[in-house]
Amino acid sequence: MRLTYTRLLEGDFEKKIPMGDDFSQADFVKLLARSKAVLIRSEENEAPMDVDRFASIMSSFNLKKYPYEGGAAPRRIIPVNVPGGEDLVYTANEAPPDQLIPFHHELAQVQNPPQYLFFYCDQPSEIGGETALLDSTLVYRYATDHFPEFMDKLKRYGARYIRVLPPQDDLTSPIGRSFYNTYQVKTVQEVEAKLNKITGLEYSWLPDGCLRVVSEPIPAVRFIEQQHGESIYQWTFHNSVIAAFIGWGDSRNDRKKAVRFGNDDAMDESVLEAIANFMDKNKVSYRWQKGDIFAINNRLVMHSRNSYTGPRRVYAAMFGDTVKSTVGDEAINPNASPMPSYKLHDPIAFGCWKLQDAENAVYNAIKCGYRRIDSACDYGNEKATGAAIKRAISEGLCTRSELFITTKLWNTYHQPEYVPLALEKSLQDLGLDYVDEYLIHFPISMEFVPFDKKYPPEWTNVEGKMVVVPNDINKTWRAMESLVEIGKVHHIGLSNFNCQHIRQVLSIARIRPTTLQIECHPRLSQGKIIRFAREEGMVVTVFSPMGATSYISLNMATKNEVLFDNKVVLGIAQKHQKSPGQIMLRWAIQRNTFPICKSNNIGRMRENRGLFDFYLTSDDMEQIHSLNQNKRYNDPGVFCEASFGTFCPIYE
Repeated sequence: MRLTYTRLLEGDFEKKIPMGDDFSQADFVKLLARSKAVLIRSEENEAPMDVDRFASIMSSFNLKKYPYEGGAAPRRIIPVNVPGGEDLVYTANEAPPDQLIPFHHELAQVQNPPQYLFFYCDQPSEIGGETALLDSTLVYRYATDHFPEFMDKLKRYGARYIRVLPPQDDLTSPIGRSFYNTYQVKTVQEVEAKLNKITGLEYSWLPDGCLRVVSEPIPAVRFIEQQHGESIYQWTFHNSVIAAFIGWGDSRNDRKKAVRFGNDDAMDESVLEAIANFMDKNKVSYRWQKGDIFAINNRLVMHSRNSYTGPRRVYAAMFGDTVKSTVGDEAINPNASPMPSYKLHDPIAFGCWKLQDAENAVYNAIKCGYRRIDSACDYGNEKATGAAIKRAISEGLCTRSELFITTKLWNTYHQPEYVPLALEKSLQDLGLDYVDEYLIHFPISMEFVPFDKKYPPEWTNVEGKMVVVPNDINKTWRAMESLVEIGKVHHIGLSNFNCQHIRQVLSIARIRPTTLQIECHPRLSQGKIIRFAREEGMVVTVFSPMGATSYISLNMATKNEVLFDNKVVLGIAQKHQKSPGQIMLRWAIQRNTFPICKSNNIGRMRENRGLFDFYLTSDDMEQIHSLNQNKRYNDPGVFCEASFGTFCPIYE
């Protein structure tokens, strides 16, 4: 049976993409990281899938079974003829058909909700009954923009959920699951033993035999960083707050008392009503057909159920992460070493190149939330950068361990004996005992310039000449490795290297490069080298992510090349109500690269960090990709000859 998928949150329900016979676990997790929710369906000329085929497809993805523990809705197991499928498929929430099931993340009222959620339609209803979907980040943005104080409290304290559970399943209630089934136990003693292990949870037995439970504070706003090597970096309204407020009402429960802040303060009902209304107005409702499957990334997408008339059978299954990860945390290339030993919790770095007042700019950047600082000897401002770091730490804005400082080995210090000296000079100027990352700035070895004669040496020697010298870059790399071994550097990497340069280093590396830094922007998309570096287990950071802007004053670009005025970028910016700069930075992040941005303006610094409350659709990404012209601005093969009379190509 041949299958197709459709991206459910991108508006084009008619666009069906073949899955192919070799569609794998790796393909699935990447698809759900990028597209968030998809419809899987048999091709038009084939019969609809039955429930056994549904179970077989899910089993093929090799995901961890997730026990339905802690959920409020009664469920029934659906038998399937699939090995290991005894408890794989069960009914979706069987609340009465005239009731709307409000938006929520599945089991968001527990500490560790499932990652993946599936729905299968065995019989669509006559009218209504859609499983409506909603991008959780969209809700986060609305709530943050309109109710910032509410969201601050929700981030800080989380939410507590209050529910009275009956001793037997109550099928007339959308939250009628018994306490025995909810906690998957058989006796009252087992219930108490489970609940007593949960710090902060409170419970009491009522005279009628029901159990009243007040949950421990549960995180209600989550920042999702990466999933299997795919960059997400989005805030989500990850909770069941609205579902509890709207839908947790029955003969035992008052919905208006079903949720409160984690510090036990009451939530403003008018705020909850407004968020619920926003959800209803922005939901995506797709009409079920028999055999349809929804695959949902539960960390990123909320779901609900519309009311309906007529018979309806929709089944569900939920899972944790992959049983054995084949992508992301292990190397994508099976012959490569493991992925870097660090993960970037913040995808945005603040760059120090061409800053007008480096000390104040770097200090203000840290104050605005930047924790990754990209410096270099060649920028000529490491003393000012160090002063800013010292000032920020002394004022309690951050600790040293919270910062990730990158600096770079300049071209004149490639001889192995000069590598540790160059690092010591940078450490002295930065006022640091170590740097988090040290990169070889260019694959260009130049004549040594004594530190006391000219520093930083830039591109010329003391006579003003650029002199390229023979050097084995592998010996330079060996010297870089020694810096890691003595603890002066935590990670080492490469900058402005092409694929063959990287292969050369990899051929002898005992400590593999963790990072490749390259120029990249919509006019220079660099798809091949980004793929190569990632397949070799490297993080890819990108400078000049907005293109020509930084090069106009150097006569290396013209004003008509500036992308801020590009019609494609402007159109996407208007669509998302973001600036053109934010669109280009978000594009970089969603390509699994980590942009370096810089500004002397505090307002622009803040703007450049406003990237985590929206995402670009696949169509947005493709439109920006179409702007590629392989246009490189920072090219030694051009500017070295023009400025210093030395022809020095490195990318050809």
